[in-house]
Amino acid sequence: MPTRSGEPTARELVTQLARRQVSSRDLTERYLGRIESVNGVLNAAVHVDPDAALAASDRADRALASGERRPLLGLPLSIKDSIAVAGMPCRSGSWARERNVPERDATVVARLREAGALVLCKTAVPEYTWSTETESAFFGRTNNPYDPARTCGGSSGGEAALHAVEASPAGVGSDGLCSIRVPAHYCGTFGHRPTVRLVPETGVWPTTKDTGMLDMSTLGPMGRSVDDLALLLPIIAGPDDVDPLVDAAPIGDYRRVDIPSLRVGFYADDGVARPTPGTRAAVERAAEALADAGAAVEEVSPPPLDDVIDIAFGMMAADGGAQARADLAGAVGRHTRQLATLLDDLRSSSLTAEGFFALMRRWIALRSTLRRFVGAHDVLVCPVAAGPAPLHGRRPSDDEELTDYGDFGYSFAFAIAGVPSVVVPAGSERGLPIGVQIVAGAMRDQVALAVGAALEEALAGAVLAPPTLAGVTRE
Repeated sequence: MPTRSGEPTARELVTQLARRQVSSRDLTERYLGRIESVNGVLNAAVHVDPDAALAASDRADRALASGERRPLLGLPLSIKDSIAVAGMPCRSGSWARERNVPERDATVVARLREAGALVLCKTAVPEYTWSTETESAFFGRTNNPYDPARTCGGSSGGEAALHAVEASPAGVGSDGLCSIRVPAHYCGTFGHRPTVRLVPETGVWPTTKDTGMLDMSTLGPMGRSVDDLALLLPIIAGPDDVDPLVDAAPIGDYRRVDIPSLRVGFYADDGVARPTPGTRAAVERAAEALADAGAAVEEVSPPPLDDVIDIAFGMMAADGGAQARADLAGAVGRHTRQLATLLDDLRSSSLTAEGFFALMRRWIALRSTLRRFVGAHDVLVCPVAAGPAPLHGRRPSDDEELTDYGDFGYSFAFAIAGVPSVVVPAGSERGLPIGVQIVAGAMRDQVALAVGAALEEALAGAVLAPPTLAGVTRE
């Protein structure tokens, strides 16, 4: 199934490359040209080395001509800037990392390159990846491709923005609390937060598994279709003998999941942040589509989720933000106002060991509750956030000033649960995309992907066309 613009999916591009119907150089030149066309408006690509990308594409074409076959041979991919690519800057949006150029690839990048992919560019992140909006004092602000006055989300916002305008076929982001899913939702693209402990974070900065976040943050694929996500996931998953919180687990083929046999629960309101009408309609539309496909669908009520935001931020900064301030000291105060305020406000949240153990008990209890809730069905369908992309610095439900993160509890909850979630476009509101998230039980990523693929096909007529920006060239 091609993307909404009619372009081939990443898997279809790999097939075309193998059949010599297109060259890697042609593809790479095409995407580099699109990045150049859109980046003045979006500010989504923060490092592009055309010479290196084209040299890699030429090597891939020679390998293809010799008969070599690898899963991604010749495919250009974008990579979130917080993920190390050897020889390219890895700044994570911070002046503290101004001169940082890793000598080694992150594990996921090494695996993608071993599979034959080449790195097209690095994409924008908020400083330290600590925001639901992609903006930093170092990179500036990244804009939503449907309306540059609005945010593309964070922290994997550069990835989603490029995918929305077909300036990258697919890529890799990270999701600590919502950082793959919210950008995909805001930009009308696709993202997969895998089960925790499935993908190693070796080579990512900032690290999370040696902090109070423990295993909650994960890397995952992003792209223009569910098939893009399913193509990349098995390649980046699995232990690397460095990240000690990654387990070996088989990833089933989503194409073999029988949709009519599934039990589906859905809810549009988490009882904390009221969804916009368009958000509610998108969830209900997705539920109806799955019922039409033969699945057993019922509306459900989530468990009490009032503590989600408090627990999430407590785990993120149990040290009162001390590690973050130390990591960012080299920026010498050059931060966005939002991050500077956050770093200062977190000082009061520092916990004693006794307080941290109490927080751990709350975290474990909520994870257990949420996993039981998810496990009562094969998948759950619910909002990603309370509304579509807001104006910069505002909240998605009503465009009012962002003073708390309750609107994002829909995503935060399943980060705490550590279960897989796939985001697909399911509607629109005010000319902006609305996504839904499909949540499955731990290590059942293929089920979430299968339902995502079914919705991608069923809802194609209900979602917005890819955005068109002045100066964009898709030829």
